[in-house]
Amino acid sequence: MSAEALAAPILILGAPRSGTTWLAKIIDSHPDVLYRHEPDKLVPSPSHLTADDVPGLVARWAADRSPRSASKLPFFRKSWQPVWAPGVKTVVAAVVGVAGRLPAPLNGLSRVPIPDFATRPPPRFAFKSISWAGGAAIFAHALPDSRTIFILRHPCGHVASMIRGHREQRFDLTEQGSNMPFNEKAALRFSGGFGIAEAAFHALPDASKYAWNWRAFNEPVYAAVASEPNVHVVLYEALCAEPAALSRRLLNFAGLDWNRQTEAFVARSTSYRGASGYYAILRDAVASAEAWRTTMLPEDQAAVRSVVSASPLARFWPDLMNAASGAADHPLGDTAHSVSHRPT
Repeated sequence: MSAEALAAPILILGAPRSGTTWLAKIIDSHPDVLYRHEPDKLVPSPSHLTADDVPGLVARWAADRSPRSASKLPFFRKSWQPVWAPGVKTVVAAVVGVAGRLPAPLNGLSRVPIPDFATRPPPRFAFKSISWAGGAAIFAHALPDSRTIFILRHPCGHVASMIRGHREQRFDLTEQGSNMPFNEKAALRFSGGFGIAEAAFHALPDASKYAWNWRAFNEPVYAAVASEPNVHVVLYEALCAEPAALSRRLLNFAGLDWNRQTEAFVARSTSYRGASGYYAILRDAVASAEAWRTTMLPEDQAAVRSVVSASPLARFWPDLMNAASGAADHPLGDTAHSVSHRPT
């Protein structure tokens, strides 16, 4: 990876179940991009991150070819690879994935690094994180040529997806003694700042706890980075409603040109009409964004609204805005399908 690419990385950031993987694959579909999927899971950032730490950390993430980081499908044709590379990488990733389910010592193959097959240094580097909220502002300041795309999803959509995933046992519990698949301590600290005692938090319905977790992740990130010139905020629902137009705008913000490969992927990933798995990126985009309105229990919707109606982020979605707010105060424009580089 060249020094120029490491000085101008692209970070795709958002809470889990907010469309981060789909958005990251839109960026990855560009022929000039080298993409790493959640490299901070295996190469964590320092607990006390400083601006001086960021360049070296980004270089380590770019160099991470572990299966988790480097094998997220689909693979795309790249300007810096031979034309056969995506097909061979797909086979290698499949073999490594199967190896993880084999008995020892064969399962050792599941840790084999995934080759990039680069014939020259990739011009751009992009990575995704669903946990690096605390480092986003430091990242933006330390690397002024970097670009961060922060995606926000309607809290009811986010909570509905989290409830489904928890019900289907798709998550590992993040804390011992907790039955919630998120950082419950962080949610407790955040809600405590609004007068919610620990006992009262534990007595809340699960949908309310998920809503506090949504606020605990998104509000501090938005407050820290949204006004930065190298940060772009996008709504998941907006991207689903206008995928081609907003994808073009996002690539332009990241310094990438619009190309046929990205155009084709955006069209394919938003117009799928078959059954979609929980982690699938091929979907009917509009139906996916609005599904919670008919699948989420009314009492769970009410519980989420009771928590987020006072959030400064509620103004992004007109149905969450309380009576004291007006459409003219909406920071992203006249509709919930707007987007801004620097919301006010």
